[in-house]
Amino acid sequence: MLRWLLFLLPVWAFSQAPATHDPSTILKEGNKYYFFSTGHGITVYASTDLKSWQQTEPVFKKGVWPEWINTSVPGFKGHFWAPDLLFMNGKYYLYYSCSTFGASTSALGLATNVTLDAASPQYQWQDQGLVIESSDRKGYNAIDPNLFRDTDGKVYLTYGSFFGGIATVELDTSTGKIKTGATLTKVAGGNASDWEAACLIKQGKYYYLFVNNGLCCKGVNSTYTIVVGRSEQPLGPFLDDTGKDLTKGGGTIVLRTSGEFIGPGHVGLLAEKRLVSTHYYDANDNGKSKLRLLKLQFKKGWPILTP
Repeated sequence: MLRWLLFLLPVWAFSQAPATHDPSTILKEGNKYYFFSTGHGITVYASTDLKSWQQTEPVFKKGVWPEWINTSVPGFKGHFWAPDLLFMNGKYYLYYSCSTFGASTSALGLATNVTLDAASPQYQWQDQGLVIESSDRKGYNAIDPNLFRDTDGKVYLTYGSFFGGIATVELDTSTGKIKTGATLTKVAGGNASDWEAACLIKQGKYYYLFVNNGLCCKGVNSTYTIVVGRSEQPLGPFLDDTGKDLTKGGGTIVLRTSGEFIGPGHVGLLAEKRLVSTHYYDANDNGKSKLRLLKLQFKKGWPILTP
């Protein structure tokens, strides 16, 4: 019943951690912070203080989505996964996943908007079509997009899950699509191992790649663990603190299950606040997936996430 009420009401306020899965990077527009997450039509939340959140209208209305998705992902039913976004060229670029659970037939799509404020007369998401798709179980599964803008202005898309692993590719900053001539570079996982939900950031001379190991979506039985590797290049190779490559099973553990916080995952960086958004499964609330913000610090060149 609650699911239907969320669509009927204009907003839904949460004074505690909102129920969410795969939260995006948090962006600020005006006096509000926004994040997007997995859900029918893509779920959107807004807050003025990063504590109390309101669920606003979804990106796509119930039962309505771009027609090209039906061709790329037959059987798609409107449940979008793991969106991420960045601001460039005077508008917001929202990347999202279309797939079905456990399948490699997937697609990443793109929509743009000049504002995140649903009350603005300028608010309208514009479909920009397909970014990349997948069908081969040996390739990179086209889900879990993450966007990173380097200090030189170049923008990179990192994505993937299980199957062929995690890949990074440069984007054309004028279109938001993959740059002509750019090649996919494997940066983590592979051989159908349980890697997904990557996030690329930069601190000092190093690029850090956060990735999830383990299984999501099983409530209190979820086994997600966040690991990291670093490199002096945005395309890697990313090595852990022992020097092992993330494409060969390496990964320094950053966050794992602790107390009621089960299976933490899906890192997103709010750079101006040095805060990281994640989700976790609440052991005190029947394993519901909720938002958790953590402080990002560095010690001896390695990231530390703390409450």
